[in-house]
Amino acid sequence: MKTSIFLEKLQEELGESQTLSLDTKLKELENYDSISFLSIIAFVDENFNKQIDSEQFKDMGTISDLVNIIGSENFEDA
Repeated sequence: MKTSIFLEKLQEELGESQTLSLDTKLKELENYDSISFLSIIAFVDENFNKQIDSEQFKDMGTISDLVNIIGSENFEDA
């Protein structure tokens, strides 16, 4: 998946109005809450068939961290 498509889909999944980038800090998003946590887990599982555990999630600060957890091999332009 292209990173730009991933960012668009993630923005839609989280219901964010601001455009997301790899440097976006997850916890600073306007709509970020425990439901966002579950949405991201489901989104990653559905789109990449990869499970994120809570320990990995706690260590995630930016969307770039999320991309690294998913694996750069899953992104065409990473």
